[in-house]
Amino acid sequence: MSRFSIRSDDSAQSLEEIWPPFGLRIDTPRLALRVIRETDFPDYVAAATSGVTRTERNPFAHAWNEKSPEGLVRASLPWLWSSREKIGPTSWLLMLGVFLKPEAAADDGADGAPAADGAAGVVRDGERLIGMQDCGAEHWPVLRTVTSGSWLRADAQGNGYGREMRAGMLLWAFDHFGAEYAASGAYEWNERSRRVSLGLGYQVVGRSRVPDAHAEQAQWHDDYRLPAADLVRPDWKVQVQGSDRLRAFFDG
Repeated sequence: MSRFSIRSDDSAQSLEEIWPPFGLRIDTPRLALRVIRETDFPDYVAAATSGVTRTERNPFAHAWNEKSPEGLVRASLPWLWSSREKIGPTSWLLMLGVFLKPEAAADDGADGAPAADGAAGVVRDGERLIGMQDCGAEHWPVLRTVTSGSWLRADAQGNGYGREMRAGMLLWAFDHFGAEYAASGAYEWNERSRRVSLGLGYQVVGRSRVPDAHAEQAQWHDDYRLPAADLVRPDWKVQVQGSDRLRAFFDG
């Protein structure tokens, strides 16, 4: 793998060339995952304030989703900016927006083929942000373990997107980026999250008692772990752009 480098005194270089996290794109049949950027913020705010839960209790570690639209902007956008400080090699965090492709939006049942590797650009017209699939790591050179968190706007739930976006992230992490394990977690009552994790091959490896999203009541929290060899693979493959350059960028 070549080292990360840029050309000196060349303003014609693309944003993806000088900041490789923006060059990563993961295509599944219906979705595209890529690092969110400022031009996506209006769509992000619209999705986050449209409703992201369909459970009686708040499924998140913190009740960020219950803030007013103005409060969410004040809290979430600085968080998105701050994630760029984690660029490796020891720790990193990718805030991957989940974008619904136009052909999938027209027909949720379509088995649209992923875009071919090398297709022009990671940002494409007509794709709609419907949620987030975060992926991060700590002590990456030693542990080779990715952790994840996600959400979908409420009106996009129930179509299998939650499993598809997690599977897409895992296929990239295991097959293209060198991960050996994946970890996740959820409150024990969160059946939707539980089905996605167990359906992809994760196993519960621990349970702890933690505060709820409002820090008012105790909840049981399940910890999940997935070795790369145990992934329950879908009947489709991902297409990936920008992964090799991103690895070189993280490695310094």
